[in-house]
Amino acid sequence: MARATPLTPLTINAIHLAKGVYVVGLKSNQKHLYRYCLCKSLVKKPLYERTDAIQRGHGRLEERTYSCFSINPLALDLRWKDSGMATFICVKRIRQNLDGTQLTEEVSYFISNFDALRQHWRIEVMQYQRDVILSEDALRTGNASVSRLMSSLRTLTINLLKRTKSGNMAAQIDNFADKFQTLIQFMTQQLVL
Repeated sequence: MARATPLTPLTINAIHLAKGVYVVGLKSNQKHLYRYCLCKSLVKKPLYERTDAIQRGHGRLEERTYSCFSINPLALDLRWKDSGMATFICVKRIRQNLDGTQLTEEVSYFISNFDALRQHWRIEVMQYQRDVILSEDALRTGNASVSRLMSSLRTLTINLLKRTKSGNMAAQIDNFADKFQTLIQFMTQQLVL
């Protein structure tokens, strides 16, 4: 579970030097960094941008847009030199009540030490595999516990299928379905059973 981490050189430098990953909120109290990132978001085109489908809940509609920008470490104060800052993330939320009233817009800013573009494509590939190979979108449930369990099982399945080193995960699933004993043998070898 993630917990709030303050954006201070002492904290995030320690996380980065310990090979950890952080995503920390950026506020105006970090004047130089805040100004640098806002200017970058106004002048530069994002490396990655995504707008999620409109979500309905809590009596309102909400749309989120994510924009990621690279950070040039040479443009930062010397106190951030061990922080590994690589990505500035801008999250824009537009909310409207279901009856069409009270439209609000909120923008939040975050700093991270991971390469957003590389991580994005890794996540996109995993989402594609979960949806196409394991038909994730076909199973919808209103129970949050069941959703988390199914998500964990899909992730486990994908990671196990990667160990088979077969080029086609869907074909490997079909092979396991046709040859149940092969599946049991594989699961035993992987120390799952």
